[in-house]
Amino acid sequence: ADIGQGTAVLVRTREHLLIYDAGPRYSAEADAAQRVLLPLLRSRGESRIDLLMLSHRDIDHVGGAASLLAELPVAALASSLSAGHPLLSAGVPHRRCAAGQAWDRDGVRFELLHPQLADYLPASRPNTLSCVLRVEGAGGRSLLLTGDIEAAQEAALVERLGRSLRSKVLLVPHHGSKTSSSEAFIGAVAPGTAVVQSGYRSRFGHPAPEVVARYRELGVELRRSDACGAWTWDE
Repeated sequence: ADIGQGTAVLVRTREHLLIYDAGPRYSAEADAAQRVLLPLLRSRGESRIDLLMLSHRDIDHVGGAASLLAELPVAALASSLSAGHPLLSAGVPHRRCAAGQAWDRDGVRFELLHPQLADYLPASRPNTLSCVLRVEGAGGRSLLLTGDIEAAQEAALVERLGRSLRSKVLLVPHHGSKTSSSEAFIGAVAPGTAVVQSGYRSRFGHPAPEVVARYRELGVELRRSDACGAWTWDE
């Protein structure tokens, strides 16, 4: 979705809707759900969210979550949020993201690849705990959603999973920050298309020029929300 500097992705199967991250909070009075996601969902005729997955606690990923929880029925919540986080007090059934969790919906396979339970340490930075979700359709084409993982988490995934990371579409880690998108990780995922969600003239410099160059040098088609707005992939 075109939510500016942040992440929000709708994953729709025949009968189920998963939302991965809820975009940023723009101000005390406005967030990405109020401005973009709820109007988008209503225009599509969506009346409920089967699973809201919040990759980590950064405000550009969870800023619209409270509005989604308030305005639409949400059947379940998955996240790497700490036990005392306010978003977990809404009464929605919650599970902590953990590698190895997997489920099928309408012939589509969902699998969490990161974090592992051992990664949940008191000193862990939010980015390092980002829920990484791989979605694979019946035809074998797949999507990898990565939150804000950084090079160390990418390396661990490559070491543990190798070519099992391969996916047709990659949501570029950390909005194209230079902390992420290592050559080894891009090579293991081997995406045909990589999508950057970042704000127009991002104050963080996302996506970093060297990251853009790396994807292009490796022959990956790069799509940027700051240039094209919302992006849709039909499998």
